[in-house]
Amino acid sequence: MRALVVLAVLGVCSALPAIRDTPEVAAEKARFFEVFRAAQAVAQPQTKAIPEQANIPAPIQQIWTGPLAATIPAGIDGKIIPVSNTNEVAAARNEFFNTYQAQLAATVGIAPQAVAPVQPQPAPMAEAPVQIVTPVQAKWTGPVAATIPAGVPGSSPQVPDTAEVVAAKQTFFNTYQKQVVATTP
Repeated sequence: MRALVVLAVLGVCSALPAIRDTPEVAAEKARFFEVFRAAQAVAQPQTKAIPEQANIPAPIQQIWTGPLAATIPAGIDGKIIPVSNTNEVAAARNEFFNTYQAQLAATVGIAPQAVAPVQPQPAPMAEAPVQIVTPVQAKWTGPVAATIPAGVPGSSPQVPDTAEVVAAKQTFFNTYQKQVVATTP
C-alpha cells in the first residue's frame, strides 16, 4: 500500500510543470529552433519532379525461386570446368610443397617422401587432385596433462624454493596462524 502511495505522489509531481522558462530562455529557444529549421530546410535536397516520370512505377525486384547457389556446380550447364595452372603457379606450388616436406622432415624427423612436380596442363574435363604425402606423426603416449601436478599445494614443486623463499613462507604462515588465533572467539 505504501508503494502505491509513493508511486501516486511521484506521478502527480512529474505531471506538474517543473520550472518555467524565463523570458530570456524562451526567446533563445525560439531563436534556436528558427535557425535550426532554416538549416534543416537548406540541408534537404530539393527534388523537382519530372511530369513524364511521375506516373512510372518503380521496378519491382522478382523474388528468386530457383535452387540455392551452393547446390549447383559452378560451371556452364552444371559442369565443373577447372582452370589450368600457369607456369608461375605450378612453380610456386612445387616450391611450397618441397619447403613443406623439408620442414616436416626437420620437425618430425621422418625423411620426406618425394612428390612429383606439378606440371601445367591444359584444362582437362576433371583435374586429378594433387597427392600430398605427409608422414604420420608419432602419438603421445605419456600421461595426460591433467594428471601432472602443476604447483598444486602438497604436490612436488617443479622448481625448488630457495632458502629465502622457504623462510618467507614460514614467516608468513606463522604470522597468519597468530592472526587466526587472535581473531577466533
